[in-house]
Amino acid sequence: MRKALGLGILIVLMALSMGCPPVERIPEIDPPEVVYYPQPKEWTMEWSRTFGGEGWDRAYSVYQTACGGFVIAGHTNSFGAGRNDFWLVKTDPQGNKEWSRTFGTPSGERATSVRQTADGGFIIVGDDFWVVRTDPQGSKEWSRFFGKEEFWTRAHSVYATACGGFIIAGNVDYTIARYADLIMDKRPDMWVVKVDADGNKVWGRTFGGPESEGASSVQQTACGGFIIAGGAGIPMRTGSMWLVKTDAQGNKEWTRTFRHVRPSFRACVFDMAMSVQQTRCGDFIIAGITAYHAEVDFWLLRTDGYGNKRWSRIFGNGWCEVANCVQQTRCGGFIVVGTTSSFVGEGPSGQTDIWLIATDPEGNKRWSKTLGGREWERGRAVKQTACGGLIVAGSTESFGAGRDDFWLIKLAPEE
Repeated sequence: MRKALGLGILIVLMALSMGCPPVERIPEIDPPEVVYYPQPKEWTMEWSRTFGGEGWDRAYSVYQTACGGFVIAGHTNSFGAGRNDFWLVKTDPQGNKEWSRTFGTPSGERATSVRQTADGGFIIVGDDFWVVRTDPQGSKEWSRFFGKEEFWTRAHSVYATACGGFIIAGNVDYTIARYADLIMDKRPDMWVVKVDADGNKVWGRTFGGPESEGASSVQQTACGGFIIAGGAGIPMRTGSMWLVKTDAQGNKEWTRTFRHVRPSFRACVFDMAMSVQQTRCGDFIIAGITAYHAEVDFWLLRTDGYGNKRWSRIFGNGWCEVANCVQQTRCGGFIVVGTTSSFVGEGPSGQTDIWLIATDPEGNKRWSKTLGGREWERGRAVKQTACGGLIVAGSTESFGAGRDDFWLIKLAPEE
C-alpha cells in the first residue's frame, strides 16, 4: 500500500511539473555572523492556525510581511467564483486572520506563489500564468494573463526584482492543447516571463529540448540575473534535476543537470528540483526529490556559483518523502519542508505528515520533526522569521473545518 502511495504521489508530481521590495535577501534580515551549533537545540511550536471552509483549501506559499504578520496563498473551492480560486489570507504576527481575498473565474484557478511588493501590496501567480497584484489590503489593482491561449500553462514561482518588476517561472505544455484540431509534436518547456511593476511583459524565454522540461522555482541572483530550478527529461523514466542560470535579460548563461546515482536504471528513475535559493556566499542550494521504483526521498544539493556540485544529501526511509521548499537559516545551515509517508505520527499507515529537516552548512542533519494528525497533511513552504523562528505553511485534513484546510504553523527560535 505504501509503495502504491509513493508511486501515486510521484505521478501527481510529474503531472504538476508539466503542473518557496528590492531584491530579497535570504534570510531577509542578515545575521551578524555565522554560528555553528555542535548539538541540536530544543524548539517548540508557538501556535498553529487553520483557515478554510467545507471544501478543499490548500496553501502553497507563505511570506512574512513588513508589519511582522504573514500572507498565505493557495487555492480554495470553499469560497469564490469557481471550482478553485486563488485564495490570499493575511494574518497578524500571532496568526490571527485579518482578511482574506479570492480571485478567480468559473473555470478554476490555483495560486502557487506570493511575495510582498515594495509598496506593501502583494503579487500572486498560478494557473494559466495568471498574475494578480493587490494593494496592502488585498484589493486587486491589476491582473494579467500570460498563458498561451492554445496550450496549458502554469506559473510555479514569482520573485520581486531589483527594478521593481517581477520574474515568473513555470511551464508551457504543448502536448495538452485546448483545441482538438491542434496537434503538436513538442513536449513541455520551462517558461520564464519578466514583467514590469504595472504587469506589462518585458520579455519571455523558453528553455527546453526534445523531452519534457518544467520550472518549479526562480530567484534573482546577486549579479542581477536569474536562477531557475526544475526538471528535465520529465515525465520520462530518467528525469533529472535541472538548473538554469540567465543574465538580467533572460539569456541563458549555463545549465546543469543532476541525477542521483543508483545501482540500476532498469526501473523508473526520476529526479526533480522543487526549490532553489542563492546562499549568502553566492552558492546555490536546491531541494527536490529523487525517486527509484516507488521510493521517493528528499534530495538536498548544494552547488557553487557556477552550478558545480559541492555536496548532496538524501533524506528518507524507503517510502515517499517529497521536499517542496528550502531556505538558508541564520546559522548558515538549511531548513527543508515537505511531506512524508514514512515518519507519520499517530495516524494509520499510508497517510502523510509535514516533515521538517534542519541541517548544518554541509547538509548534515541536525534535527527533524513531523507535524500532523490522523489524516493527510502536506508541507509546502517554510521561511525563517524576523525573530529567528520558522513559519510553515501547508494543508491539513486532521484539523480545521473542512476536508482540507490551510495550515499555518509558527515555531519558536532555537534556544
